[in-house]
Amino acid sequence: MTTSAKLMQRRQVLTLARHEIGRSLFSRRSLAVYLLVGMPLALMLLRALFMPGSMRADATHATTEFAEVFHFFLLRFVVFFANAMIFVRLFRGEILEKSLHYTLLAPLPRMVLVLGKYLGGVLSASLILMFTTALTYVLVYLPHGSAGIRLMLSSSGIANLASYLLIVALACFAYGALFMLAGLFFKNPMVPAILFLGWETLTPFLPTFLKVLSFVHYLVSFAPVPVSLGAFALLARPVPWWIALVALFVSSAALVFIASRVARNLEVTYSAD
Repeated sequence: MTTSAKLMQRRQVLTLARHEIGRSLFSRRSLAVYLLVGMPLALMLLRALFMPGSMRADATHATTEFAEVFHFFLLRFVVFFANAMIFVRLFRGEILEKSLHYTLLAPLPRMVLVLGKYLGGVLSASLILMFTTALTYVLVYLPHGSAGIRLMLSSSGIANLASYLLIVALACFAYGALFMLAGLFFKNPMVPAILFLGWETLTPFLPTFLKVLSFVHYLVSFAPVPVSLGAFALLARPVPWWIALVALFVSSAALVFIASRVARNLEVTYSAD
């Protein structure tokens, strides 16, 4: 492939990505995502309003509280389903809107099409979910006044937030690739979402050789504050961060590649949808 052809494909990928960002952030279909990410913010606001005075005086437990909220609600529910809503609709959404045939008629390779949509989805999901995570983090500490703000802005507090944002970004890469591929097979996005959610939820209770098939098993390796997973959770050695990083990127790349192969034979039959 010549240099000019490579440059042309890069421009096509970026153009598709910008188009997907606009669709994911500003279209009517994004309303459900915004309602979903508003849930943790609403809960933290209610917590701040009705927190007893005795708890406000002690800011030290805020770090553990956010870790629990992040692990059991943000990561395993909000981040998971937000990615499902965004990425399953990259192709399925255009089929339902009867607009995918215009994209397929464009003179571009299917790999470029998949990469452009995937990049746009990753950027959109990361922007929404990282902002939600950061704002939730702030709302956890604010009710504790100046002590909470000092703890939040301390070196450890900023480092913890950076780790959580990294987890969210990596989750968008991994879950995004998974749900984009699922969107090429399933008409109803809730079908793959529920199946994958069940598997990710069971991860703490699975033996080690099955944990490696779960994204959340690698994502929690970057968590700065460990949380208790319950008395029945099976113990497993923590995954070194570099192994977790390689596993997430390799699996994401493999899923995107498979999606590009599937997209080669993609044909639009609106009457069937």
